[in-house]
Amino acid sequence: MLLDPARFVREIDGKPVALFTLRNSQGMTVCVTNYGAKIEQVLVSGRDGRFDDVVLGYDSIEGAIVGAASVGAFIGRYAGRIGNARFTLGGKEHVLAANNGPHCLHGGVKGSRFRVFDAVQRSDSSVEMRYVFADGEEGFPGALELRLTYSVTEANELVLDYEAAALDVPTVANLTTHAFFNLEGLEASGQLSGLGHEVTIFSSRYFEMTPELIATGELLPVAGTPFDLRKPVPLNSRVRTPQAMDGIAGYDDCFEIDRSAAGNGELALCARVSAPSSGRVMEVWSTEPTMQFYTGLVAGEPLAGGSGKGGRQYLQQQSLCFEPQGYPNAPNVPAFPSAVHEPGRSRRSRTLYRFSVD
Repeated sequence: MLLDPARFVREIDGKPVALFTLRNSQGMTVCVTNYGAKIEQVLVSGRDGRFDDVVLGYDSIEGAIVGAASVGAFIGRYAGRIGNARFTLGGKEHVLAANNGPHCLHGGVKGSRFRVFDAVQRSDSSVEMRYVFADGEEGFPGALELRLTYSVTEANELVLDYEAAALDVPTVANLTTHAFFNLEGLEASGQLSGLGHEVTIFSSRYFEMTPELIATGELLPVAGTPFDLRKPVPLNSRVRTPQAMDGIAGYDDCFEIDRSAAGNGELALCARVSAPSSGRVMEVWSTEPTMQFYTGLVAGEPLAGGSGKGGRQYLQQQSLCFEPQGYPNAPNVPAFPSAVHEPGRSRRSRTLYRFSVD
């Protein structure tokens, strides 16, 4: 079941690429490549003691290159969409690379999803990665240094610690991870689907979006809407299926996390998801103020690119993404907390995925 590191050895853009395997003493194992800082495999135990893979990914560097770019990737320089691929900073308009219609998505045509990070494995359970976005890269002003550490803890947590620092002039950044989870397990689940999971999102407000999924600046109450996930909800009771045609098409929405129990800069519980068949439970904790929740909006539509692990064709709504991050489209919404990074003042964040069995 474990991915073969030899299949990830390659040089891209003059930099060495490898697969890094992280473990704890209980058997939890995570495989990460420094191409896009992508999470390719997460092995955790279910109710029956069986370890299974609970993330989408690829079993070779060739697969990761031609596959869906966001699968497992660490996203920068700006996660989500910046409307009309432009913003004004310091009185100057910056025009970005547009890769989602007229908008800039996940950092542009060649954001961090396509970049090779410098990587050093510090221990059996952690790896450090670094990438410097150049001034003008994808249209963004200024150089930005990103440092990222993946760790596996004895509490069966996958922890991401990351820090971003503007190196010369003010710039903007919004960072997240884009792992696609299915807690039933890729091999054990048969006909893979994410809609049998029960999901709780600890949020009282969600972001109003235009039809092109650009944040308008308004936050709306979740109460009385399909976005009220404050108590455990089976997704197949909200999302349309061939058997039940009422409901919404799916989720690709951003939620403001209720942080009343957490101080500024402290971890807050963003979401809890459980898979009834396997008994696996995952909690999402983060210092970030919002979280994008993604199932895909077109049931059964193939993800871009080639086949995933084991030759499997990945489809929308087979898996779920929980992406803690900053406020969407913040460079164009003055009312939102600023996404500006000033030189000499680095920003640190932590996101963790904690696994257990119900």
